[in-house]
Amino acid sequence: MGTAVVLATVGAITAPAAGAASGGAPGASSPLAVPAEQRAEVAADPGAKAVQDSVPGAGVFQRPNHEFIVWTQDSGSLTQLRVEVRRAGTDEVVAVVDDLVEYYDMGGDSLEPGTWWNQGDSQPLVLDEMGDYEPDVYAKDTAGKELTRRNAGRFTYALDARIEARSSQQEFSLDDLDTQVTGSVTAVHPRTGERLPLSGAMVRARLGWGSADVVSDAQGRFATPVAATGDERTLSQSVALASGDTEVPATAPARIRTQKAMLTLYTKLPLTARYGTERALNGKLTRRADDGTVKPAAHRLVGIPHMVSEFTGPDGSYTLSPRITETGPLGVSVEDSWLTGDGTRTTTVAKVTHTTKFAEEKLASSDKYGRLTISGKVLVDGYTTQQAKIEVQFPISPGRWVTHQSFVVPYNKTFTLTVNPPGGRASEGWRVHTPGSTNIGPSTSTKVIRPTRTETTLTDVRFGPRPVAKGRQLYVSAVLNTYTRTTGSVPYPGQKVRYYFRPDGATVWQEMGTSISLANGAVGKKFTAQASGHWRIRFVDADAAHIVANGTEGRIEVTG
Repeated sequence: MGTAVVLATVGAITAPAAGAASGGAPGASSPLAVPAEQRAEVAADPGAKAVQDSVPGAGVFQRPNHEFIVWTQDSGSLTQLRVEVRRAGTDEVVAVVDDLVEYYDMGGDSLEPGTWWNQGDSQPLVLDEMGDYEPDVYAKDTAGKELTRRNAGRFTYALDARIEARSSQQEFSLDDLDTQVTGSVTAVHPRTGERLPLSGAMVRARLGWGSADVVSDAQGRFATPVAATGDERTLSQSVALASGDTEVPATAPARIRTQKAMLTLYTKLPLTARYGTERALNGKLTRRADDGTVKPAAHRLVGIPHMVSEFTGPDGSYTLSPRITETGPLGVSVEDSWLTGDGTRTTTVAKVTHTTKFAEEKLASSDKYGRLTISGKVLVDGYTTQQAKIEVQFPISPGRWVTHQSFVVPYNKTFTLTVNPPGGRASEGWRVHTPGSTNIGPSTSTKVIRPTRTETTLTDVRFGPRPVAKGRQLYVSAVLNTYTRTTGSVPYPGQKVRYYFRPDGATVWQEMGTSISLANGAVGKKFTAQASGHWRIRFVDADAAHIVANGTEGRIEVTG
């Protein structure tokens, strides 16, 4: 055991409001904000005489103006709720609160959203003596039957509790996890304003994740052992009321005195594993205890960073089962704040089977509509008959590829597939990708497949006049463009375009004429208006280096 250390109040904080069980500070925006720990303790009912599942928990919280308010958690089907308050550990009822008002919380601070609460806003709780009290809840169900929940919570009735405490040590190891905490607690009486020893109050000492509760005696004194769990990353010590208004918790330094660990890895040979499968790595962990002896490091954490971690067994043995996806080293190390590891133990994955790769991928052909025929192979070691899912992708920004179409192809055999252009527009590059499966590796083609045909577009499409009288002339015009890598979109002169018309109510387009694009790519033609309908221009006579283009449709109404 180390040197005793005084737990001192440090800093200044806003005094939390008294709660049903374990502190908690209802915020101004949510007057019934009760911590989860407090709600869990309210739900506990070790002294119940007649407990019904439908009877809510209850407790007390303190308003900023030092009013003490009784609250209950309503089940939604109970009526005529009342709360009787007893001095903790006795049967004497010292107060009754039956003026409860519904309150609906939207999940503001700590309450679960969508919960009905009742609170005694118009009937604040005033008691003769400070100390710990227990509420009993009484209610009637829809049939008028009275239900009871005894000891529905515990709370401290006092203001600005002040704690002075000492801890027998501040340094802890796996062989020395506990300390003795002693001290006293005083509080300001809520009616007289006098600071007095707080007797009969539940005081909670904490060390790391461990805690111990003790009731103060008539002079407000308390003493209790408390122990850390040995699982903490860091340690801290504090003492406060288990419930109620603690002015500032008493705190003290606490630190972990690490012990030296000795790590053994039995699985050391280079490994061969199927992709996506787990391989068991076995070993043992020991530690040098405070007395110098070597002991099994039971229930301590070891792991392979970013892959898997496990606790050792009672004898210090462990089994780690990482999922194998690539070759390379697997380093096992101690991941425990209470132990100082003696380095990393490493084994190597020398080979991963059932991985895939692409071969012979190429553009087999392309047509004037922008459709690409791509061929290649998906090779996988260990398979010849199964099938692979293939995704054909194109880039939407540098380094960002998206899947356009998916196919299923056989492994280790040449596949041929046809891809339609996305949205009727050509892409500058394509690649093939297989996502693999849980036990077959993914892969992506190393080649970017470039289309051999150039995109064309019809822009600035115009129709008019609208409306037009029957027998008068109408026009349809546009600009034909092509694309180059150096200058982008440019006029495409000397190319034949075709004009089509579809009368209202018809489904078939009729070719109405042709024209040749000018030096600036302009195309246009006049027609005699005969009937209302839709018009469009198409570039369908593309050569082997270009893709066809369809202009937007436009309706012209013919009158008369």
